[in-house]
Amino acid sequence: MTQDARILIVDDDEGSRFMLRRRLKQLGFLNLGEAHDGATALIEARRQLPDIMLLDVMMPGTDGLTVLCAMRADEYLRDVAVIMVSANDKMDLAAHCIELGAEDYLGKPVLMPMLNARIASVLERRRLRAVERAFLSRFDAETELPNRIALLERTERLMASGRPLALVVVACSNHANIALGTDEDEAADSLRKLAAYVQARWAQVDTVARIAEDMLGWLIPETRDSRQIVMEMQAALGMSARDSSRMLGSVRALTAAIAMWPAGDGAPVESAELLRLAMSEAARIDPLGDERVILADPSLRTRARESLAVHQQLEHGLDRGELELYFQPIFAVAGDLCPVGAEALLRWNHPERGLLGPGAFLGAVEHTPLMHRLDAWVVEQAIASLIAWGDGLPPAFRLHVNVTARSLASGRLTEILINGLPKALRKHLAVELTERMHVPDMPACAAALRCLRELGIHVALDDFGTGFSSLSHVSLLPCDTMKIDRSFVSGVDHDASMRCLLESLIGMAKSLGLTVIVEGVEQNGELTVLREVGCPLVQGYLLSEPRREAEFLRYLH
Repeated sequence: MTQDARILIVDDDEGSRFMLRRRLKQLGFLNLGEAHDGATALIEARRQLPDIMLLDVMMPGTDGLTVLCAMRADEYLRDVAVIMVSANDKMDLAAHCIELGAEDYLGKPVLMPMLNARIASVLERRRLRAVERAFLSRFDAETELPNRIALLERTERLMASGRPLALVVVACSNHANIALGTDEDEAADSLRKLAAYVQARWAQVDTVARIAEDMLGWLIPETRDSRQIVMEMQAALGMSARDSSRMLGSVRALTAAIAMWPAGDGAPVESAELLRLAMSEAARIDPLGDERVILADPSLRTRARESLAVHQQLEHGLDRGELELYFQPIFAVAGDLCPVGAEALLRWNHPERGLLGPGAFLGAVEHTPLMHRLDAWVVEQAIASLIAWGDGLPPAFRLHVNVTARSLASGRLTEILINGLPKALRKHLAVELTERMHVPDMPACAAALRCLRELGIHVALDDFGTGFSSLSHVSLLPCDTMKIDRSFVSGVDHDASMRCLLESLIGMAKSLGLTVIVEGVEQNGELTVLREVGCPLVQGYLLSEPRREAEFLRYLH
């Protein structure tokens, strides 16, 4: 039977090439090529990649051993099976060829049975390696669980059969801490235990796979009852600490998103898109919140596409210089409401949509690497402004800059501040920690803040009372200033209980030695109450809107 493998014969002797070509055709190999020296062999192999090369050892010019070494160093040619051919039957030469990467060794004259056996052996080894690679490409090496590719293939088969299914994704937000605190094996073992728990709890589960470093995904076929699955997942994630320790080891902080197929809105969706939807939703859930299991709404696909478009446009905008800092003054309440500082606020001069505030675009990038670039850009621009303003700054003036906890924990912002901000200007900078979600690495974030304070840079906790910014974090994160969110100010001049709460917050902050800034002041009545309850600093549209740098400087002076 004709063989499909392509074989390249390399020998400087035309007679030897003729005999090999003839015998290979007798064995059924018709896809043959020839080269009369080593240099030509490399050119021919790159032109049309062979499955096997029969390579003569002794040739003038570039000999077989040189060709073999060149091929093993070449990314394109390194996987070609090479059988060395030589009239030298010494074992040390054969062993040397094998050491250099040859698959086998044939002595001249080449006999038909030996040629057939060597080629058959090489082809079988290649077939087994291909099977092994195909197997490994569908399994995670650390946990030995199926991987994302395997889960997607199984999902596609179930979709093709028309059977309804639920795709569940569980994220373990403390996976990185496990790996850093113990080792990678401990982290992988935790995911294995979680997978075993899932398979033991739900008999109908199909294909539990590791789909990301800190995520597992699985299918539940033949199901339409999303409410029942949510309830089961909530019960599983809310099990007692004792059961959790026994079943899952050190895995904690689990969140889950469930995507149903067919989708409730009837819109078509591919398996990869369904998985991306569930993964993005599982990643954004606060593991310390009340709702740790959610349904991944199919309508989110549209929002996900819109977010991707914003992300791409913003990345290009950053490269094209479309971003700008505006400055909103911060005022001392006592006396004549003098500006004593400002907050640097990011704006995007969008080529089509005009001037955009951060609410229009940061949501699309806050959990992506682009957020780190934006934080770094804002800090660098703030440093440049402070240097430009130089000696003209009032002694107590302080410029506030917003950064995320993730960027702080990475250490990059600290490096920028140490290298870029002169020591004399550090007292004029305040870093505001803004994080609506949980802080993923609290120890690293706290260490970064301590480092900033040691440098003489002020630290503020932004939006107190919302998102992650709560009383518990005041004790965990070293800070100098508490910024109270507008939600505690709106309507305070008409609501006695709100006034009492605001007064308590200001008193608590002062008792902790923290400076207080109330943001979002928009009404005269609100400002009057803030004076009466002893608030020292305020900012808001009542007193000044954010201004471009030149306009802000004119206003300041």
